[in-house]
Amino acid sequence: MRKRIYGIETEYGLLIKDTEFKLDPAEVANQIKNHIFSSKLGILDLHYRANDEPPGNGGFLLNAGRIYLDMGHLEYASPECSTLTDLVTYDRAGDAMIQDAVDELGWSDSIGIIKNNVDLETNATFGCHENYLVGRSFPFDERDNLKLLSAFLVTRQIFCGAGRIGACNPHPFRDWEGALDEESEDNV
Repeated sequence: MRKRIYGIETEYGLLIKDTEFKLDPAEVANQIKNHIFSSKLGILDLHYRANDEPPGNGGFLLNAGRIYLDMGHLEYASPECSTLTDLVTYDRAGDAMIQDAVDELGWSDSIGIIKNNVDLETNATFGCHENYLVGRSFPFDERDNLKLLSAFLVTRQIFCGAGRIGACNPHPFRDWEGALDEESEDNV
C-alpha cells in the first residue's frame, strides 16, 4: 500500500446539563478555546486566516493540530498523520484536551462536550469531515472499480456512520425518525 497522509476534523457541540448555567454556548466554546491557549498548549493565530476567521479565532497546537471556532462551535483538526493508529491517537488526544479544559474551568457538572452531527434547532449538519485520496493513475473508467467504490460510499454509513435521530424543530419528539446519515434528508 502506498503511503498516505491522514487527518480528521471534528466539530463539537455543547450539551447544557445545568438549567442555572447562564453562558451562551458560543461564549462557552470561546472560553474553552482561550483556556487551551492560555494553558500554553499552542499559539493563537495573530492574523486573519480568512474573512470569517479573524485574529485570535484559533491557532495551532503543540501537537501540530489546530483548535478554532467555526460559526460559534469548537473544532479540532488533528495533525497530518502517516498511520491510522496515530490518527486515532491524535483524535482522542483532542477529545481529552477539550474535556480537560471543561474540567479545569469547573464546568463538568454543567456542560458536556459532545461529538454531534446535526443541530436540531437550525437543521445545520456538521460533524466529522472525511476525504478519500486516490492517485491520478486510479482507473475510474474500469467498471469494476466504480462498482466497488460506489458500494463502499453507499454502505459506509451503515457500518460507520453517525446517523441521526430527530428532526428540525418545531417537530414534536414523537414525530422524530431515525436516519442512517445526518444529511440524508438534505441529500434526497
